[in-house]
Amino acid sequence: MSSGLLSIARTALLTHQSALQTISQNIANAETPGYSRQEAVLAANVPVRLSYGNVGTGVHVETIIRKRDLLLDDSYRSASTLAGGAEMRRDLLGQVESVFGEPSDAGMSSALDAFWGSWSDLSASPSSLSARSVVQQRGRQVAQLFNEYDTQLTQQRTSTLERLQNTVSTINSIATQVAELNTRIITSESNGNTNNDLRDLRDMKLDELSKIAGTRVIPQLDGGVSVLIGNSTLVQGDTARPLSLKLEMPDPMPATPLTDVNVRIQLGNSPDRLAPLAGELKSMVDVLNVDIPEARSRLDAMAAQFTTAVNNVHTTGYTFTGNTVPGTAAGNFFVAGTVTNPVTAATIRVDSAILNDPLKIAASGNANGPTDNSVAQGLAGLRIVDDTVNWTSSTGATESGSFLSFFRSMVTRIGIDSAAATDNATVYRSLADQADARRQSVSGVSTDEELVNMMRVQQSYQAATKMIKVADDMMQTLLSLV
Repeated sequence: MSSGLLSIARTALLTHQSALQTISQNIANAETPGYSRQEAVLAANVPVRLSYGNVGTGVHVETIIRKRDLLLDDSYRSASTLAGGAEMRRDLLGQVESVFGEPSDAGMSSALDAFWGSWSDLSASPSSLSARSVVQQRGRQVAQLFNEYDTQLTQQRTSTLERLQNTVSTINSIATQVAELNTRIITSESNGNTNNDLRDLRDMKLDELSKIAGTRVIPQLDGGVSVLIGNSTLVQGDTARPLSLKLEMPDPMPATPLTDVNVRIQLGNSPDRLAPLAGELKSMVDVLNVDIPEARSRLDAMAAQFTTAVNNVHTTGYTFTGNTVPGTAAGNFFVAGTVTNPVTAATIRVDSAILNDPLKIAASGNANGPTDNSVAQGLAGLRIVDDTVNWTSSTGATESGSFLSFFRSMVTRIGIDSAAATDNATVYRSLADQADARRQSVSGVSTDEELVNMMRVQQSYQAATKMIKVADDMMQTLLSLV
């Protein structure tokens, strides 16, 4: 009888010691990122069958489970995908918006106003050299702003492309790690036990992948997971397929040089574009393929048509040396483009003849009238002429307006898109935080709860020690009878 009590008490001591160790592990890792609360599941030992019935033989730890809810994991990862994509788009569009810096006294709106205003001043003093010098300066300022905007958009594209390449490398690295963890987990769990620590590590990697690439996870019966990206398999068992970043060069190549070449993501050996994309990956591809090219296309259209409109009026005028008549036919104010080298925001320049000699700026439209101001008035009037800029998007949508209204519409559109991305980022981050809180309510460690569990298990442990004392007293009583 006493030996049976001692055996039961021994199992109770060892079992509750393991339970205390599990609770201590939870408390120690309460602040460890990715750690899932563990729980020792206790079960009664196989009883002994006697003539009068079954007699218990103690307790043992059946398994140590990891408190995790797959549905909550999926919910969090879906929300994290949306939040990661919205936050990345917010950041990238904010950078594009900062290129134009409107409204500003140093922006294009002010520069255009000053340019048209300088022509108005010249029309009031058509023979003034100083007024011509101001026109020259204002024209150069407008051209330089176009150049600067194009340069900054190119820098934004370069940095975003580099960021995308780094993201693709990160995805490949994480996918390889998940495949390796699959192998280690399947091997270590072949005896029927669950490797909680490796599963926690794998779940952290899967969380990161969902934010970056919008991946989906499919658990497998052997303990591994399959990871889907788009409609394709990124990880299957111990195999990870690498992503690659490719430039989509048009065929045939256009006559004019390309600045913005579309990018595409490919998976493994497939030549096809990976779709649909999600998360940060999608936002970067969208900004590279849509937002930056459209902003540059609008600027190019505006620069080209601005050059044409100014040159068309300026070349109807005449320049004079003193009061000598007839005057000389005026040339282009801005450098005219060609079929193979059209005017763009990157190439717009004031004509070298104008830069070298402000007297080459025409104010008169009369070869025999040095004091005529019709050309200067005509150029000043371009400020209010509608439909001086016409632009067609890649989808066929058209926009038009005066130079100033077209530019302001472009900047406003970028601002609206940026504000919408900011709002989406706030909403989706809040949803992701709520999903994470629900998940943490199951898998997270509450130190208060663990301390309560510790006291409960400690009491059971102390009770087991009293069982040993009782068994010892019974043994001593028997020995005293001998």
